[in-house]
Amino acid sequence: MRAVQFLAISILLLSCLALSCKKQHHSITPGFYYWKTTYKPTSYERNILQRLGVRKMYTRLFDIDVDPATGKPIPIAPIQFPPSADTFSFIPVVFITQKTLTVLNEKDIAPLAGKTAAFIASVCNSAGIKPTEIQIDCDWTAGSKDTYFLLLKALRQQPYFAGKVLSCTLRMHQVKYTGTSGIPPVDKAMLMCYSMGDMKKPGDRNSILNVELAKDYLHKINLYPLPLDIALPVFQWCVLFLDDKYRGILHDVTPDMVSGCRLFDKQTGDLYACKADTMWQGYPLKANDIIRAEQVSPDALMAAARYTSQQIARQDMNIVLFSCDSITLSKYSPDELEAVYNTYR
Repeated sequence: MRAVQFLAISILLLSCLALSCKKQHHSITPGFYYWKTTYKPTSYERNILQRLGVRKMYTRLFDIDVDPATGKPIPIAPIQFPPSADTFSFIPVVFITQKTLTVLNEKDIAPLAGKTAAFIASVCNSAGIKPTEIQIDCDWTAGSKDTYFLLLKALRQQPYFAGKVLSCTLRMHQVKYTGTSGIPPVDKAMLMCYSMGDMKKPGDRNSILNVELAKDYLHKINLYPLPLDIALPVFQWCVLFLDDKYRGILHDVTPDMVSGCRLFDKQTGDLYACKADTMWQGYPLKANDIIRAEQVSPDALMAAARYTSQQIARQDMNIVLFSCDSITLSKYSPDELEAVYNTYR
């Protein structure tokens, strides 16, 4: 009798273990971020988007930054949106800089919200876009969250936002440390599963995507009190260091450009040392400057997709890749990108 009971308990435990490890199935909508100053996808990009069945385009409309002349936050750098026959569902995205939050006074929040809403409406109306969702992108901190949350509340009160979903981006540290980061007053959030927060640290590391580090931040994401969509990285960058000090991102410089240039000696991993003082790609470089050329491998991308898919029980969600660009998309086959989406299904 005891043997039968033991067998029954063992089967029950194995069944529970199997259920806990079972793949979560979701009904997903594939999407992409579009982060350029002119909306003009290439034929190559369009073919990829069509092949992947992309239905949503999260499109950066403009930034909000501090006007050097007045010291006040203003909308800047709006996207140029030529007439397009695209059938995507466009989600306008507004990027707010950290500096904006540091100079924004409480009395100026309502006027800024009004200007922001009017500018969104103007760009969307000119492009013939009728959005059902508007997204705000900002990496707020514990010190700036109160100002940011007040701005989000003020935006929600704008007439143009009536009847629309208000979403915001969410960094991984804001998921893990909800006590200090707070919960933004929005309808839902886009979890940005990249930029691990150590980009400024020297050495051979990948600051775009580190799956093991991501697991530490995201093992409780299913407890987050807002509905979550997921954004994964398909981009690359090159980071410059001088005497082990972070100097910045080399814009318009790709890892292939660095690895294929005789000006650099390959060090360990993705590190390259400059051989001599030189001007290269518009950047003044000194001998022994280090460039870390970072990109996301298909294996790392799939690992991040598998992990987040298992952690989130929500059924309907948007899975969005950042971002739509021919150079970075060429690093992946259409089958590899399609497999990422299928991981959630």
